[in-house]
Amino acid sequence: MLSTTTQPLDLLLPACEPPPLPPARARKRKRGCPTLAPDLRIDTWRIESELGRGGMATVYTAVQTGSGQRAALKLAHRAILGPRFTAEMFLREARTANRIAHPGVPTFFATGTHDGRPYLTMERLSGQSLGARLERPMARDEALEVLIELCDVLAAAHAAGVTHRDLKLDNVFLLDVAGADGRRTKLLDWGMARIAGEDDPLCGLIAGTLTYVAPEQARGDDVTPAADVYALGVLTYRLLLGVPPFASPSDLELIQKHLHEPPPAPSARWRAIPDELEATLVAMLGKRPQDRPAPGDVARVMTRVRAQLRPGPRCAPAPAAPRDVIGRRALRLLASRPRRIAGAALAVVLAVAGLVQLLSA
Repeated sequence: MLSTTTQPLDLLLPACEPPPLPPARARKRKRGCPTLAPDLRIDTWRIESELGRGGMATVYTAVQTGSGQRAALKLAHRAILGPRFTAEMFLREARTANRIAHPGVPTFFATGTHDGRPYLTMERLSGQSLGARLERPMARDEALEVLIELCDVLAAAHAAGVTHRDLKLDNVFLLDVAGADGRRTKLLDWGMARIAGEDDPLCGLIAGTLTYVAPEQARGDDVTPAADVYALGVLTYRLLLGVPPFASPSDLELIQKHLHEPPPAPSARWRAIPDELEATLVAMLGKRPQDRPAPGDVARVMTRVRAQLRPGPRCAPAPAAPRDVIGRRALRLLASRPRRIAGAALAVVLAVAGLVQLLSA
């Protein structure tokens, strides 16, 4: 269960808050944020070591004193906090994730503040991001398995009134060992999510990563769960076809492609792609939200395609064909025109027999 030590999570956020600091400025400031010392106590948590840091926060491994529960503790950088980005906005991620209650969403244990900065503790995961996994080749049936599990997470989130709004490679985490339910995929970083019925702190802004943003996100319109389906379509292009549907070194040009350019035909890069999957993938990237399929419909198509791609039981190898002087091309002719070849062979045999009789006379 989520517990709150100092800051309540049920506060509504002010509408139309400006976005966090730009990444370049955040990078400059985070370098000046000192690492917490090992064995430092934060409420009931004991810090072990630093796991990593980004523009918004630093993540540490931590252990809860008494229970021994291991966790990842995410502590916000002091420099990002202020009227533009409040502690409540940072803590919102925990409330959003626990609202979904799905095995593909990380579990958050507690929230609080340390030295005036908000922190979250969540389950510690062992594995790697999908972006790191793609440094090695990934078979299409494995990619489809990840995508199907993501469809299930998104369906649960949408049913809970939550739109993730920032689905991308680095927000997908693959566990080293599958959970009790056989799942390996976790969808991380719910801090930018849109919650139905609540004021949106990012309304009117392009919230998301430009490679994956839906046209309505690029326009700054209100987003719906269909925006996640669009991002999933971009991710599917990347996993199954090797490239995203739209790319450009210019941010403005990339936005224009999302707004106006039709996606390239998947069959141009995967000639044998099943027609059903190609049609679904193109529909996921529809310019209008109402034209995109639901995650459950996408999962059903991908499940059927994955079954087709997975190899069946291995059979014993066929015996090698005996070598002969007429070669493989002639063997194909024999198979395709047996009557004509057989008639010609009979004529040759009769001619040879007649010649033998003449010679022996």
